[in-house]
Amino acid sequence: MCRAGAQPEVNAWHEEFLEAYAAPVDFARLKGIMSKRLTVEMPLEPKIKKFEDFEKKQKDVLGAYKNAKRTLPKGAPIISCAAKKDEVDVVSPQLCQFVWTKELTEMYPNVNLGPGEKAKIMMFDRFKLSSKKECSNYSPVFSPADFKGQDRKDDEDGWGWKFLKALQAGEVADLIDDAAVFATAAGKATKDDFLASEKKFEGLSYAMINNLSPVITMPDKDGVSEAIIPLSRTFKWADSMTEAYPGNDFTAGAEVRMMSYEELTVKAGKVTKIHSYMDPATCIKPAGKSGAN
Repeated sequence: MCRAGAQPEVNAWHEEFLEAYAAPVDFARLKGIMSKRLTVEMPLEPKIKKFEDFEKKQKDVLGAYKNAKRTLPKGAPIISCAAKKDEVDVVSPQLCQFVWTKELTEMYPNVNLGPGEKAKIMMFDRFKLSSKKECSNYSPVFSPADFKGQDRKDDEDGWGWKFLKALQAGEVADLIDDAAVFATAAGKATKDDFLASEKKFEGLSYAMINNLSPVITMPDKDGVSEAIIPLSRTFKWADSMTEAYPGNDFTAGAEVRMMSYEELTVKAGKVTKIHSYMDPATCIKPAGKSGAN
């Protein structure tokens, strides 16, 4: 759960990150908001363990995204939750719009875009922030399969959409491994615990948050992918929920909307782990209200 009063600070840090990360990347500015011992985990790449190495290894890669504009999609929440010590874990979507280049074609030869084309990619950024407003860990979630022309609509036939449709149909148990682990604010839970907890919400319906799309990485050498599902749950509030979700005092029977970023580990098409990022103080609102912080 998020530290009280931390969300405005997180939002300000995130705004500065996106401004510094846009083209041309301002590494001097990034250095001021990131730890010297920064750990960076890019999908399918070796872990980077120092900011200095991050700059050396990613400078040319990031420079290949010509005229890159990086923004928080309209109405998308930045979700921050308490981690160890004085740290918070932050998850936020990022829309990157840019001009495709020859260098990107060399990096991603299977992408059907040519130099000069206006392109975009939707991803999710994950950060670990300290009370000093420094980032000690940065691990984005994205896939080359999500590169597309700026005018092309997002597809709704990927694995993340399959997971949503299984939730809507009441068949999600088929996509979850029997030994799956669920990380919650109270500790670890089982598949049966997860399914039972979902049944407690009266009149529950599922959707993606606003216009966001799920993202899943390409499988690693062990066949394991990471996914982020921007999930919206709409249901009727019950008095018993006030204690479970502090910071909220809705009238019993009121229709509310809960937003979360569901971090999934997937192998052979089945979920082996779920970590739900959701702060009750900022992620539960009357149904129909915007998801922005």
